[in-house]
This record gives sequence, C-alpha cells and structure tokens, in this order.
Amino acid sequence: MYQYSIQGLYAVPAEVTGKELERIRKKYGTLNAKDVVEESKDPSSPLHRIFEWENDKAAESWRINQAKALIRSVVVVIEHKETPCKVRAFVSVADGPHNKASYVPITEATSNGYAKKYLMNCAKHDMECFAAKYRTLSELDEIISKMKLFLD
Repeated sequence: MYQYSIQGLYAVPAEVTGKELERIRKKYGTLNAKDVVEESKDPSSPLHRIFEWENDKAAESWRINQAKALIRSVVVVIEHKETPCKVRAFVSVADGPHNKASYVPITEATSNGYAKKYLMNCAKHDMECFAAKYRTLSELDEIISKMKLFLD
C-alpha cells in the first residue's frame, strides 16, 4: 500500500500515484522525473492534475525552486570541536508558532530560542527518516541505535 510521506500535498491518492509510477517504470525500464512529466501530459493521466500546465505559472514556480536551491547551496565553514565543517549558510526556520518559514543565517537560527527549537525538531525528523530508510542495512545498526537514544 502506497502512502505519501506528507499527507495532503497532492490531489491524487497515494495508491493511484504509486501504481502509476510503477507503470511508468515498467514502460521505460527506469523511473525518472522527465518520463513522469511526459506521461502526465495527457489529461487522462492519473497524475496530470498534480502538475502545473500553465507555462507562465510553471515558469515562475520553477524560478522560485531555483532560488531555493541557490539559497540552500551556499555554505560557510564553522569551527566545530576543533574541526572545521561546512554547513548551510542559511536555513529555513519559522520565527514563531504562527509564522511562515524563511531563510536566516545559521548563526542567527542557532541562537534564537524558537528557531533553535524548530531546527532541533527538523533534525529529529531527519534522523527518523534516515533510520526508517536505512534500517535494513546492518552496517548502520550502531548509528541508528545511537540516533534512537537521542530521539527517545
């Protein structure tokens, strides 16, 4: 049974999406985004309504996604426990319980109470996702066990 990792994002049931993605994978021998878009162009496709087909809106949405990728790609080097490490220069956080997320410098986010709590919740969510994705790899058992100790 297929499910979405985040509920409510798509107007198509996850089971329908999963089966259509499997159909596309079987047709092409692999599954990639370009083939999914191509197969979804037909208005009778079960995935057609997920995509924005009005070119002006789609172009603006694409530029916004490019800007997000640009922001996420900028890093700074921070000294951490005597070892320099690269981290994102800007992170997406909400600055209050009812505010939308925006990008702020990592140094600001880690010193602001609400933003830091938001980042910690994101880190915990990432750890849960990592553990769920890789729990079948015995080589990662020790790491996943340590993550679970932190999460409990």
